[in-house]
Amino acid sequence: MPIITRRSKKMLYAGLAGAGFMSVVLAGGFYFIQSDNVNRHADETRKYQLRIEALEEAQIGDLKSMRTAWVPRKDIPAGHFIDNKDLQEIRLPLEASPDNLPTRKEDVAGKGVKIELRQGTPITLGMLFEEEITPRDLRNREMKSIWLPSNLRQEDVVDIRIQFPTGQDYIILAKKRIDKLSNPAFWTTLSEQEILLFSSAMVDAYIHKASIYALTYVEPEMQEKAVPNYPPNQEVIQLIKSDPNIVRRAEQQLETSVRTALDRDLSKVSPNEPIPFVRQDEISYNQGTQDFDTWTSGNYTASNTDDSLTTSPSSVTEETGADERKDRSDEMKDILGVQGQAEENVSSIQQKDDMEAIFTSP
Repeated sequence: MPIITRRSKKMLYAGLAGAGFMSVVLAGGFYFIQSDNVNRHADETRKYQLRIEALEEAQIGDLKSMRTAWVPRKDIPAGHFIDNKDLQEIRLPLEASPDNLPTRKEDVAGKGVKIELRQGTPITLGMLFEEEITPRDLRNREMKSIWLPSNLRQEDVVDIRIQFPTGQDYIILAKKRIDKLSNPAFWTTLSEQEILLFSSAMVDAYIHKASIYALTYVEPEMQEKAVPNYPPNQEVIQLIKSDPNIVRRAEQQLETSVRTALDRDLSKVSPNEPIPFVRQDEISYNQGTQDFDTWTSGNYTASNTDDSLTTSPSSVTEETGADERKDRSDEMKDILGVQGQAEENVSSIQQKDDMEAIFTSP
């Protein structure tokens, strides 16, 4: 084993001392660099934290200056009602939001829309209408005795009117929705008062040979409901009370009149022929043309002749019209003058004779 000399020991000690010094220098440098990085990271963290706090405060301030709004998740057609699942909450800037925004979801859900709403459109209170509470006496009613527009569609809204031969025109039922349509019949809902009013109008039309027809609304969600102004005749009311069956007889007569007019109009048009042009001063009913001049006694007179449906007022003399009205009035007075009730054992043959006597033209 070699013997370590004195000189070698000195060199070894010098090398170890140099290595220790370099280690101290390197450690000090590393510490300085690491300390600088830590301080720099702490400063950046502090800056970011302050920035985040500032943004949060700004966001809170913006939220305080914003309003809640509700938008539909899908397109909603006009006249339909909004469901809870169709709504989504959003926030709008206060300066850019309208004043009539609903603040709660309950203010929107269950309401109907007046206009079509596209997806994402903010809903305002002016776009909504309240759903009326269903009255206890509301009933579904089928109607087949009314002149209908040829372009009538399901879900349309109409007014039911009556026009007398004198030209007087009254509203019987206002703003009625067509729930179901099977031309010439349709279904709608009527209250008890409306049922009685319509019954009175049918008897009036039967006695005085008036016309009951429907007119559609242009913008039913935007237009106000018309006010019915038809005055029920006291004699008609007494007639209904004394003989309730006259309402059904009058309705049957009007139904027969409408059906006869439709059949005759359709028989004039061959399947291979195009539908003739209708003048502007004419109105189309039940897929056939019907002029206002044809709303005369000829429309409500049961006749077996082959005369044309379109009857000009000049073709009906004043004397004939006066005689027919007189006979109707006499019939009404006879019914009103009857005291007590008819016997229960009246045969079906006698009932048929009575119907023929009532609906036969003089």
